[in-house]
Amino acid sequence: MQENFAVISGSIEKDVDVRYIANIAKDRYANYTTAHHEWINKVEAGDYRTALDKVRTDPTILNTIHKQFPHATIKPATEADEVYWAVSPKGATGSDRSLVDCHYDSPLAWIPTGGVIFYRVIIACNENNTVTTTFPNEDKRVKMNTKDFHGLDYNADLHCVEGAIPKDKYRVLLKMHYIIVPPDAQGYESFVKSMNVGWTVLSRETMRMSANPTNWYEYLVALIVNVCRVVFNNYDKALILVVALCCMYIFIKSSAVKKFLK
Repeated sequence: MQENFAVISGSIEKDVDVRYIANIAKDRYANYTTAHHEWINKVEAGDYRTALDKVRTDPTILNTIHKQFPHATIKPATEADEVYWAVSPKGATGSDRSLVDCHYDSPLAWIPTGGVIFYRVIIACNENNTVTTTFPNEDKRVKMNTKDFHGLDYNADLHCVEGAIPKDKYRVLLKMHYIIVPPDAQGYESFVKSMNVGWTVLSRETMRMSANPTNWYEYLVALIVNVCRVVFNNYDKALILVVALCCMYIFIKSSAVKKFLK
């Protein structure tokens, strides 16, 4: 199913919701000097949450995914959905480097999934023309304006983020997730979803605590995150187990995880 895989790109029809999201995000997150993610399922009820939920089910996004995978069933995986207050690639430090340097979003591509794909769609809520996302394996470069989106295989698509966000600007993205289930692969659906949502939570909470390290423990965590990224991107996949175990240990020790699970 993935042999003819290509990154999808498009633009949603209406910009009212994403512009509203960008404005609210600026009010909520402008004090952050590092990358910040907010779980959409944790956002309180109200106009902001309603706008986020509307974009999740935008028909243009869903139709574009269906065109790429015409024989598959597409289901949302909202547990991993996030609002992303982006860090400037040029100035990223600590574990934020793992969000911009060439990377895969997870180290799980080696695990059999029966053809089921965990799929990420990134939507620009405001102008992003000073930042470029590059997909080296497909020789594709993407700049995102308001309403633009692109989708990628969460586990299998290498990508890099380049450029800089000017000091008087900001960058707000939505990261939405879907499960792509080919015919006769329903038995893998729950496993693939649980595995990838778990990894998303694990990696996000780990990076959150080490994006701007201030003590030896946070510096150590940031180092482990970035070493793991280099190992996975450049060396034998047998080392993935070591990566996962290191991250799992940090994750379990993090008080942020206990708060997330409540």
